[in-house]
Amino acid sequence: MRTPELVTVIVPVLNAEPWLADQLEALAGQTYEGPWETLVVDNGCTDRSMEIANAFEDRLPDLRVVQALDRRSLNHARNVGARAARGDFLAFCDADDVVTPNWLDALVMASGRADIVGGTFDIYALNPPLYHAWRPDEPLTELPTDHDFLPYVNGGNCGVWTELARELGWDEVFDHGSSETEFCWRAQMRNHTLAFVPDAVIKLRYRRSIRALARQYYSYGRPAPPLYVRFRHLGMPRDNKTAIWWWRWLASNVGYLTESRERRGNWIRIAAFRAGRIGGSIKARTVFL
Repeated sequence: MRTPELVTVIVPVLNAEPWLADQLEALAGQTYEGPWETLVVDNGCTDRSMEIANAFEDRLPDLRVVQALDRRSLNHARNVGARAARGDFLAFCDADDVVTPNWLDALVMASGRADIVGGTFDIYALNPPLYHAWRPDEPLTELPTDHDFLPYVNGGNCGVWTELARELGWDEVFDHGSSETEFCWRAQMRNHTLAFVPDAVIKLRYRRSIRALARQYYSYGRPAPPLYVRFRHLGMPRDNKTAIWWWRWLASNVGYLTESRERRGNWIRIAAFRAGRIGGSIKARTVFL
């Protein structure tokens, strides 16, 4: 059982002006009493995000702004943050969500029983019913399993020992969808362990427009085919029958596009995700629909 000597909280930021103050305010209210520092990673902001971050200099412990300007990529920002960290344990959260008061305390308490630990999300606090109709999620009660293969920890609510984060690194070929999946699967292939931390809760913020939702889910679908190419020899299955079922569902329910916003948003989300799979299959030169 290890206990971190210093914890580094890493917040990758790309044009998060509307939400960043809420997240930093929540971080300033953490109950964790051990030593920790805060890294805000600027991934190429063109708005007031860094001005907002600097305004919290007196309210967050050892706040530093680190630049990752050479490439706009979530995984690049994570790697830059991991390299710049002074702590021996890293805690990651996203700029557009809101951590609960004991979030960091819960991750650190669990850090001694696994190499990578992940919390859960409150999907109701920040999202009105319309957005739940667009993406009918269920609250996490255990680590999710991706593609019926191996579990993973969501990168927007996780803790990892610094030594491991630097050793493995987040593969910058992957971004958004599959980025944390690839990282956690590679860790497990090297016999590293994962743990679920139900008390480490973050309030998740959904996309506020159908256009933004579609972009997000396209980006979720696109990395799956290259993920399959990388892990198929290790047992990752390919299930194109499910994809065919979904394309038939989209065709038979195309009328949703002229109905309520709830049905239209849900249809577009599914279509964007499936389109991402096709785009990723073309790029990876494989068929993983």
